[in-house]
Amino acid sequence: MQPYLFPYLGYFQLASGVDHFVFLDDVAFIKKGFINRNRILLDGQPFTFSIPVGRISQNRRINEHYFTGEFDTFLTQLRHAYSKAPFFEPVFTLVESVCLAPEQNVAQKNAASIQAVFGYLQLPFSCSLASSLPNEGVGGQQRILDLCRHFSADTYHNAAGGQALYDSEDFATCGVRLRFLQNHFPVYAQHGGRSFVPGLSIIDVLMNNAPEQVLVMLRDYDLLEAA
Repeated sequence: MQPYLFPYLGYFQLASGVDHFVFLDDVAFIKKGFINRNRILLDGQPFTFSIPVGRISQNRRINEHYFTGEFDTFLTQLRHAYSKAPFFEPVFTLVESVCLAPEQNVAQKNAASIQAVFGYLQLPFSCSLASSLPNEGVGGQQRILDLCRHFSADTYHNAAGGQALYDSEDFATCGVRLRFLQNHFPVYAQHGGRSFVPGLSIIDVLMNNAPEQVLVMLRDYDLLEAA
């Protein structure tokens, strides 16, 4: 998966359910996607935050982009949104430490945000950046199959939304089982919210739930066999 900054719960469900996770950091940067944007609950309403990135271009890879270092506005928004949430102090400290780390490469910082969450939850997380692995210059499904072969993987997991992207017969020919993760979004008490808003950044989940509750949420999904 592309490295996102503090992505939603479903991303972590996918990442926590595999033996090894690969960040596709050498694919094109998608403008107005979730690479440098996500949603939190601000004043009881979903709010999209956006972290400034210099010279965004869909013609360059994610790992060729850099944050400008302007995180103050986002951290102020976060403090305003969650200062009275039950787990504000440890989670704000976690987010702040990632944001203020000197590394400004988008792929590196985004991957660090995900690793930091796994560290907070005390879960092991084995991962690689795709740019550090052999690349035959192919993309799409063939790149995924090449990565599976590199890791001697017998199973590949992707999000349910990616079912149209892959041919199960091609995977079977390569000896790889293809499965898709169907997310569930457990309802929890959102500080300051009126009605539950699913699919927000993992920040919202962590602010409102103890780590042991989040661990239960990470296991709340279905695995679908490819048709």
